[in-house]
Amino acid sequence: MITDSSIFRMHSMGKPTSSWCTQATMGTVGRPKHSLGVHCYMGMTYWGVTTLKLVTNTHKLAQKYINPKTKRAFTGVGSKEYNDVLQQHLIPEGKRLFHQTGMRADKWKLQNDNAPAHKAKENGHLCKQVDQAC
Repeated sequence: MITDSSIFRMHSMGKPTSSWCTQATMGTVGRPKHSLGVHCYMGMTYWGVTTLKLVTNTHKLAQKYINPKTKRAFTGVGSKEYNDVLQQHLIPEGKRLFHQTGMRADKWKLQNDNAPAHKAKENGHLCKQVDQAC
């Protein structure tokens, strides 16, 4: 199963191209200083996809992961949050997808990129535990 995250923004952060607005407000709608966004993880296989998991940087999502060095909320997904995403979402969803195809739910591989949170030592044991390779 291939996994990755993406941030979907409500407004373009680059050069403005077009805006969604009603006919009455056309030309009066300004661009926000900071775009609202949704940051999510998902997995994809030949047989289907997992559900989306919202993570840090999603607008109005309570941030429960605190950087111990700065004592502030992380601005991106850290290794602890990714560990929780793996344990509580991606691994169970992967098992569900492979089990419904008749394949052994414990014999599949989890593939991800080399983002720092993905490469953290504390996340490696999860992959080995369920016979997966990260």
